[in-house]
Amino acid sequence: MSLFWTFSRQLFFQQSAYRLNFWMEMLGLFLQLYVVATLWRVLFTQTPESFGSMSLNQMITYAVLGMLIGSVLSIDEGVHTYIQTQVRMGMITSDLMKPVDFMLHMMARNFGLMVTRVCFFLLPPLVAAYFLFDLMLPSFVQALAFVLALLQAWVILFFCNFLFGLISFKTLDLLGFMFTYFALVRFASGQIIPLWMYPDVLQPLLYALPFQAIFYTPLGIFSGVFTADQIWQNLLIQTAWILGLLLCSRLIWSRIHRHLVVQGG
Repeated sequence: MSLFWTFSRQLFFQQSAYRLNFWMEMLGLFLQLYVVATLWRVLFTQTPESFGSMSLNQMITYAVLGMLIGSVLSIDEGVHTYIQTQVRMGMITSDLMKPVDFMLHMMARNFGLMVTRVCFFLLPPLVAAYFLFDLMLPSFVQALAFVLALLQAWVILFFCNFLFGLISFKTLDLLGFMFTYFALVRFASGQIIPLWMYPDVLQPLLYALPFQAIFYTPLGIFSGVFTADQIWQNLLIQTAWILGLLLCSRLIWSRIHRHLVVQGG
């Protein structure tokens, strides 16, 4: 466990070292928040019946928080991009030789990245967005459930990215798959468009995928979309996905590791 925190702390310091990059990314984030808030305000004003029982305040909160969570639960960088780089550069052996389980090592690195982005790209912008866009606040129970859902969402995304990254052991590069994977996660997670706004024929498929447990569940809890019973039901669904993805990741990694051949002298 001490090794876990060592790797996490290392990545935290690494990610927080570049100030110019931080301020440029923060500027871009607030531009995104303004765009999505304006877009959904216009859409709600033109066709309020399309939003069912949701209020404008709920929709703005859902959209803005979706952008903020997206900056924390990133699919642009993470364990999959790290594995791809290490495999392509022939440096994956340095990770495999460490006195720690490979999957645990990857999770520790990703945890450090997540903590960094929560501290810099979720909490401060969320406070600012509350005053700028008049966001709604959850109840105490909803807030606790949101924190738990966000933590479980990070674990689910880690395993999804980990499984995606394992493809590079066969292909050496993920570039040909990345655009499809990124589009699938954005489309099927409910981060940008709530799942209930999709056509009825697509909704059963979207709810059957793990991606909805990454964004739609925490967003639905925070914005008050879910009832109390639905909150706990969705948290249990998240837990089930974690267990299933953990088992799948272990099985696939064990098979890859068993057949892995490292050449060199």
